[in-house]
Amino acid sequence: MGWLAKAWSDERLDEVAADTYRLTLSRLISAALVAVIMVFALGPAIAAGWLLSLYVGEGLALLVTRRFKDGRTGTPRERAWFAWASIPINISWTTLAILLWLHGEDLMKIAAVAIWCGQVIYTQNFRHQSAALLLLNGLTPMASLLIFPFFFMPDASAAAQTARWGLVLLVGTTLNVMIQNRAAARRMDELTRGLREEREKALEAARAKSTFIAVTSHELRTPMNGLLGMAHALQRSTLDPVQREQIALMIKSGDSLMQLLNDVLDLSRVETGKVELAPIDMSLQDLVGEVVDAWRDAAVFKNLSLSVDYAPDLPPGVHADPLRIRQVVTNLVSNAIKFTVDGGVRLEVAARPANGGDQRVSITVADTGPGVPADAMERVFDSFTQADQTISREHGGAGLGLSIARALARQMGGDLVLVPSGRGACFVFTFAAPACAAPVAAPEEVGANGDALGPLQVLMAEDNAINQLVVRTMLEPLGVALTVVENGQEALEAMAERRFHCVLMDINMPVMDGITALEAIRDGRTGNPAMPVIALTASAMTGDRERFLGLGFDDHLGKPVKPVDLITAIAKAVGPPPDEGRRAA
Repeated sequence: MGWLAKAWSDERLDEVAADTYRLTLSRLISAALVAVIMVFALGPAIAAGWLLSLYVGEGLALLVTRRFKDGRTGTPRERAWFAWASIPINISWTTLAILLWLHGEDLMKIAAVAIWCGQVIYTQNFRHQSAALLLLNGLTPMASLLIFPFFFMPDASAAAQTARWGLVLLVGTTLNVMIQNRAAARRMDELTRGLREEREKALEAARAKSTFIAVTSHELRTPMNGLLGMAHALQRSTLDPVQREQIALMIKSGDSLMQLLNDVLDLSRVETGKVELAPIDMSLQDLVGEVVDAWRDAAVFKNLSLSVDYAPDLPPGVHADPLRIRQVVTNLVSNAIKFTVDGGVRLEVAARPANGGDQRVSITVADTGPGVPADAMERVFDSFTQADQTISREHGGAGLGLSIARALARQMGGDLVLVPSGRGACFVFTFAAPACAAPVAAPEEVGANGDALGPLQVLMAEDNAINQLVVRTMLEPLGVALTVVENGQEALEAMAERRFHCVLMDINMPVMDGITALEAIRDGRTGNPAMPVIALTASAMTGDRERFLGLGFDDHLGKPVKPVDLITAIAKAVGPPPDEGRRAA
């Protein structure tokens, strides 16, 4: 019986069983209607007895198939029970057809043939399955179509013979169609299996790429922290004009490299659907104004005008993700200035009510540059693609910005499109967001000079010598006393011996990692469990900041870190506003 065991191992039986369970009510109703008709053909006693026997079989099938509902995967034993439970139902219908045949009237024989043919048609549900199921469900109706016309129809006339051989032809045709259907089903199964395998390979490749990008990001950020950190430190030292220009060029080149790295990370997040939005109450006027102010010097340098027009009915605030909106608008403005030689760039910000009470915000960026050819209006949104391949040689860029910007716009419930324009390019960025009151202005951050820090004792746990030197050169000129240790265990020992105002904690360190050290601090093993601990790490993927804050860190800084960001984070950690207090994680 190995062939039966093979049949029960077929997972496709689960789908048939689930469908059988789902259609139970419709079959019961159909059977009840047939029983009502049989009252007039066979009498109420026979009709009621047949309906009772069928309902018993359906009840047995219901008990078995309910285990397969909601897409549950069954065991071979459960699949076998399902197959055997279908036999009483088939026998019940076959028996009804036999009773109609034996009734004696020719018209009743037509009804019997109709029932057997219906059973054969129903058997086609099992065309994807093994021969065992076809045998169990199709044997009795097809055998009846052959046996009863030849052995239970005494009429020997030419018409009767024609009817008999017509039914033989029907059975033969049914078998032929069944064989063809099974062959087509096997080809479909092979194709589906191949598609599933290719999908798994694609998913595995995507996972491998995401892992590679995450690891590469971490490994690149560590040396970039050293390069940019030392460049920032040199920039604050005594330099002649030529050296200061060289350092500025180093920082600019490093920032460009970090932008490319961030674009690749964003592209990976978009492709894997891991881009997370962090909506807050924000002002469109303030955000767009900040972007325009940031690029005004670049526009003036090229003798271009840069203006923005706000619609009069613009809401005072919207609840949206300012970081992602700024990313999209910055990309559009930077591209417009980059490709425009004369004329200028104009922004228009408007909003109109949308479904659900949201505002449909549109930000239009139009320039007077060369524009985009009609045949490249969609191609510019493809990754690593630009309208003209000579652009990357003339203006630079990897061709990722618009692809990422469109994906972000669509995730925010809008889109980014390039609309026809009489001159230059005109991009329209839309997104949906609920309106809100004007947001409260945030307090000003500590300046880069660090005057608000004062004399502080700061402990740093970092195993990379270059990163140690970078932070030292950032903080010690400001009067901060920095103590450096190599790992989390040494950090705990140092905290047990002396008092610190703040701890800068790397995450990946030998002996004891930063998360384990944080748990010991929060458990009070080093004294003050509310000690401010800032995660200073190369882990800067989507969700890393939220994850580290959730673990109990007071703040998170991703490498490479800028002096102003480091100083601001320390100032916030050691001296929060009086109404905030100090929390213990």
